[in-house]
Amino acid sequence: MQTCAHSNLELSLDRWQECHWYLHQMEANYHEPEPFRYSCNSFLRAVKEVPQALSNDLQRHPGEKAKIKPLMDTVSTNVLLHTLGKRRDFVVHHGSLHLKSHGRIGTTEGATIKVVFPFAVYPSETSDEAYERYKTMCKTNKMLRGFGPDCDSAPALWRTWMIPQFPGRDLLDVAVEAWELLGELLSGAIEAFGGDKLDLSLPCRHDPAQVQIKRFSQYEFFLTVDGIDLKEEARKWREQKARGD
Repeated sequence: MQTCAHSNLELSLDRWQECHWYLHQMEANYHEPEPFRYSCNSFLRAVKEVPQALSNDLQRHPGEKAKIKPLMDTVSTNVLLHTLGKRRDFVVHHGSLHLKSHGRIGTTEGATIKVVFPFAVYPSETSDEAYERYKTMCKTNKMLRGFGPDCDSAPALWRTWMIPQFPGRDLLDVAVEAWELLGELLSGAIEAFGGDKLDLSLPCRHDPAQVQIKRFSQYEFFLTVDGIDLKEEARKWREQKARGD
């Protein structure tokens, strides 16, 4: 009986699938600093184990291992995987996020970005906390409030997680790239055993631009910052229109 190609790579495929789960945890917790960092570190620990797990899977299969050596060499040059290989216990510490992460705030009109400008979103605070701080500032800063939402737009906040080891790159994007590269390696290994390529399209991934943004209520902003109840104002306008005023 012919052995399924996947059964020869059970350990490495299982660890790779675990990495996939952590990627979605990073997405889901993108606006919550501590859960995001915990998910990121779990991903880093798991992704570091995939090449070693693959080596263990291939110990009794030197022929197949030789076939994928070029892919293994490519993996070793990936910035994230190379960094993990050099540092035994590489983790994203709380302080390292302070160095490079940044934020913006502004308004959207439907799916369209209307106004956006830099705003200090501290790595130690959630996006909700940063937004509350922004609203407090708008109450006393007329210029800042002027850039805020009007009757046609709603407030939104953007944040990006970065660390010094990968300057200018969103940490989630770096993680996805590493996962895809390891997927290509494992896919090559499966083909070496006579199996079909893995599906690396990652259709379940959320749009990075939508992950980075958090949208807030226009109604709540006007009520708490300006003391204006938009629903009540709309009701009054309808009554005036009905009377023909």
